[in-house]
This record gives sequence, structure tokens and C-alpha cells, in this order.
Amino acid sequence: MVLLLNQQRAVWVPLRTMRRQIERLVACSGYAGWDVGVHLVTDQRIRELNGRYRGQDKATDILSFPFHAAQTPETEMLLKASGDKDGEDGRNLGDMFLAMPYILARCREDNDRLAAHLPVLVAHGICHLLGYDHETDEDYEAMRRREFQILSRYYSRARG
Repeated sequence: MVLLLNQQRAVWVPLRTMRRQIERLVACSGYAGWDVGVHLVTDQRIRELNGRYRGQDKATDILSFPFHAAQTPETEMLLKASGDKDGEDGRNLGDMFLAMPYILARCREDNDRLAAHLPVLVAHGICHLLGYDHETDEDYEAMRRREFQILSRYYSRARG
């Protein structure tokens, strides 16, 4: 289930459409039916979160907070989920926070459409929820490949 919370008013977002897109992206990642929280927030809120959890006193486009701590991408999460008898906690990917004004400003700078950019950002956030990061060149390449896999499935399903 996707819990989509719009906690900002600066950027209009078609929430039903976005929820469906996120559900499809989660399914394309191989985690259909898993829970994910997506919070659409202000630049100030993302700056507060970035400062508190990453030590960076600046706004950013997206922050992801995985429910499961992964030693390597995806493995720890799958082990915990398979051992969860109720399925209540084990099938939670985590939460993503998207700074909508920040994202819209970057889209305008890059002459990109918000609707086209959001699936890319959400796929990036999903990868972080799955335990991927981009701290080293090797990690960056692994994450980039996983993002490409998710987006390829997403766009092929959108056309088909």
C-alpha cells in the first residue's frame, strides 16, 4: 500500500495519478504489495530533515528512510520479511520525502516536466529504501543499474 501525504501547498500534484505511479514503480522493483510512505513536503521541511539525519543544512530533492537496515542491497529486507509471520512489519519499504518546490525549480532550470521527472526520483528513492546508495563509484553503478531496471519495466508497462 502506498501512503501518499501532501504536506505542502506550493506545487499542485495530481495525487491519485501519483499514487498509481508509485504503486507501479514499487511493483516494477519487485516489491508489489509492500508498504511505502511518500511525503510531499516544503523546502524548509526537507532542509530540517537533511540537517537532522544527514548533517547537511540545505534543501535537497528527496530523502529516503528505509524501514529495514540492509547490510547489502535488498538481502536483509527480504530475510526479515520472510521471517515475519504476520506480514505486518516485514513488508514495509520505508518512507520517502520529496521537496516539491525544490523539485519543480530544478525541473524549470533543466527545462524538464515535473510529470516526467517524478518517476525517476521515486525510482531513485525506492533504490535507497532497498539499501542502495551512491557513496562509491561501484555503489553508484549498482544503484544506477537498479534504477534503470525499475524504470525500464515501468515505461514498458506504461506503453503496453
